[in-house]
Amino acid sequence: MEWQLVFDFDGTLADTMASSIAIFQEIGPGLGLKPYADVNAARAMPTRKLLRKIGVTFWNLPRVVKAFQTCVAKHAHEIKLHTGVPEALAAIHATGTTLGILSSNREDNIRKCLAANGVEQYFKFVVGYPQLFGKARALRRIRRRQGFKRSQIMYIGDESRDLQAARRAGLRSGAACWGYHTTELLARYKPTVLLQSPAELVALAQLGQPSAG
Repeated sequence: MEWQLVFDFDGTLADTMASSIAIFQEIGPGLGLKPYADVNAARAMPTRKLLRKIGVTFWNLPRVVKAFQTCVAKHAHEIKLHTGVPEALAAIHATGTTLGILSSNREDNIRKCLAANGVEQYFKFVVGYPQLFGKARALRRIRRRQGFKRSQIMYIGDESRDLQAARRAGLRSGAACWGYHTTELLARYKPTVLLQSPAELVALAQLGQPSAG
């Protein structure tokens, strides 16, 4: 069965945890955000809860996201992908699986990183969706544009909000346990499959369809 893997970017493909923390420390004071240094606790906390804890509200969220993405743009070409991701993408692409990206980051930031890491050619599309929440709508739009059935698409992400978006869009989901949120937290959102390493993505693609888990 022909099918499609759609990836989140930050934390799922790109190893951006350390740089994200550094950016928030840089922009936080000017935006009135509260410092939060307990990274382990943050990784075990759903995204909305963490945002509330550091002082991000519905009203200042767009400003925070814009400031964050502006900082990312300065160093996008320096960001590295997680160990094993470039090799996994090459192997998946070789199976004929369609690859795409849906991320809250900007498309130009993502493409700079992909090009610098030599993997941009593997992706049929890159969608930068400028909202932290609401990816379900973008996923439904992607599915209609690509002409795939719901059962032919899996969205792979490293945060609880990614798994929630996939479910709301009626799609299967893969939890990237090497990313931002802990395996225990991701498991609570009942993804189709928990992925412990990028190598498991290759096995998934070789099956020709998402496996239940």
